[in-house]
Amino acid sequence: MVAAFVAIGATCLAVALWSATQGNVFAPFFAVLDVIVVGAVLRLVWRSGECAEWIELSDDALTIRREARGRSVEAARFHPYWVRLRPAPQGRPRVVLSSHGRSLEVGAFLGEQEREALAATLRSALQHLRN
Repeated sequence: MVAAFVAIGATCLAVALWSATQGNVFAPFFAVLDVIVVGAVLRLVWRSGECAEWIELSDDALTIRREARGRSVEAARFHPYWVRLRPAPQGRPRVVLSSHGRSLEVGAFLGEQEREALAATLRSALQHLRN
């Protein structure tokens, strides 16, 4: 990400300096402004990708912990016998765990095939534990 930012910034500033020699005296100002905005957006995109979920299954609990921006929080805890995977609605497949009126979507940041694999793995692990 840093290499991409340096390449974009260097190219933008080089074009702005060349434009300034051709008579466009405002080009360097707008180039610096552009580099600042692009850097801020790249940082936001990078930070939004710093998320993780841990799903722990034991004999007495299915625990989901989430981490975002370095902070870990327990999102939910379900009893493994009562928790169910809700069927995916048409369109974008989702993995939703529900029990006793509470529900929680897991793996929302995953791709479609990864969510399908997660649902199959959870379904299999829960079935194995119940048996």
